[in-house]
Amino acid sequence: MKNRFLWPLTGIFLMIGSGLALTYDLPLRYDVTFGDEMTYLASSLTYTFPPAPHLAQWGSFYAAWLKALQAFTNDTLVLFYLNWRLLILMTGSLLFLYLYLRKSGFIVSLFCALCFQFSALNVQLDPRISAFTLCLIMGGLCVVQAWEWSTRNVLLITALTALVCSYVRPEFYISMMTAVVVAIETYFPRKYRSRELTLNSFSGLLSFAVLVIAMRLLFGNPLGQNQEGTNRSFDAFVQHFSINYNTWNNRPIDIPIPDQFKLVANVFGSDVKSMSAAFFVHPDLVLRHLWTNVVNTATAEFRILNGLFFKTPLMNLNSPYRKWWLLGLLVIVVFGLLDLSGTFRRLATKSIRLNSKELALFILLFPSIASVVLVFPRNHYLYFHAFGLIIIVAFLLGYIKLRIVQSSVWMGSLASLMMIWVIYQTVRQQEELRPTPVADNIRFIQALSINGPVSTLERDWYRVFLYSQEQKPRWIPVEFYQPNTNFGQFLNENHVNFILMTKDMQAYFAGDRGFAAFMSGEDASQFVRLEAPEPGSYLLVRPELLSKPPTVSALLEN
Repeated sequence: MKNRFLWPLTGIFLMIGSGLALTYDLPLRYDVTFGDEMTYLASSLTYTFPPAPHLAQWGSFYAAWLKALQAFTNDTLVLFYLNWRLLILMTGSLLFLYLYLRKSGFIVSLFCALCFQFSALNVQLDPRISAFTLCLIMGGLCVVQAWEWSTRNVLLITALTALVCSYVRPEFYISMMTAVVVAIETYFPRKYRSRELTLNSFSGLLSFAVLVIAMRLLFGNPLGQNQEGTNRSFDAFVQHFSINYNTWNNRPIDIPIPDQFKLVANVFGSDVKSMSAAFFVHPDLVLRHLWTNVVNTATAEFRILNGLFFKTPLMNLNSPYRKWWLLGLLVIVVFGLLDLSGTFRRLATKSIRLNSKELALFILLFPSIASVVLVFPRNHYLYFHAFGLIIIVAFLLGYIKLRIVQSSVWMGSLASLMMIWVIYQTVRQQEELRPTPVADNIRFIQALSINGPVSTLERDWYRVFLYSQEQKPRWIPVEFYQPNTNFGQFLNENHVNFILMTKDMQAYFAGDRGFAAFMSGEDASQFVRLEAPEPGSYLLVRPELLSKPPTVSALLEN
């Protein structure tokens, strides 16, 4: 095997091995989290080809990816963790490969990729759709870096990558259009001046235009609004403007979604349905919202760097002297191993080339840069910023000159030290099992012998794990119930036969006279009460929904 293939393949295998170790007992250490990820999971369970047009704004290709994973399991809970595990493996491996192709060096690429792979930002990312998008981005950038393409081809590959990403996260459609416009501006004027314009000159762009049209016809418009009530950009503005607005006024920021829309309607007017319309009504508030996001983002960038390159390397080292150990190690490295004068000469003499490949990186990261300003610096937007920061750190580390000769033995020794760190970290993590009440509740529900369609009253997303091949559950949101009215009558009118009373549900109905009367009256006898694994939680289920009475032993085994 040629040496140029040996090191990248070695690094990829090391990243896959470390990822497998990191995610070995993932379901025992991390619980299911409800939120946008459940929307995508639900879409995958009913996904058809061609998909519904509104899915173009709600992760159509991510739902297709999850649908493909169902070939390996029909268990929705297993599917949830399988996707989580695969994305951790893929992000780490692709990040190493991309850094290596950028000529960051084997050790620097491996170190940065491990820091990212093991970081809390990556492992605990929610929703996971951003990790899937980043994998697509890194895949396209690896293709760009692997060969010496012309500027036009680099931009067309960038546009193709952004087009695919736009059917995962719609904002990347803007990246696609930007790449196409830049390709036209940099290529065709030169060809026109040299009188070299031919049909072949337009072949790449025409083929791409045909692909865009075909995907619009098959999958819908990622930037389309008001399809089946969707208006993602305004919904995001409402959600995050309400957070900033309540922060300015010292009010609770964790308020229900209907209250967020009421707040924005009260501030800007009920007719405002876009951020631009809000700006014309109250430009001062919108500008304050943007500036608040800029300040919070700047703070978040330092937090990300600290998490990636300080907290992650020192993870599970709980000694109070660990900072001093790090300082001592840094002194040894800087004054013992580094050729400081040579390093500074490299930095001073090496010019930064902003070529088409760097432009491709910027175009693909642009949506996340704009999103943190226009919307809010949420973790799944900052996730892409972490990727950009790692590239900058790897770039700087690549200019370091050592006092010793860098040989294969030297690189192998450093790689071995990093693998020892991986083994130590994974062993320590596997010893620290955490409670998983939500996953335990899901396993409890799946152990029941349910016969017939489920009609569930809930605030969370347990309904996603009640899907079957034959039918999907009917969801009745708790907001449909008018507080302090006849709760039993409400259940009968909506044919509710399944209520998982988690701590969250119990807190929601605490103090409600209708619910209290239901629990103490005869209506409650129409339901079987089963204790759920989450301490203090219980399930109310109509007996006709169960094909056979649940046995204690059967439930305990699951």
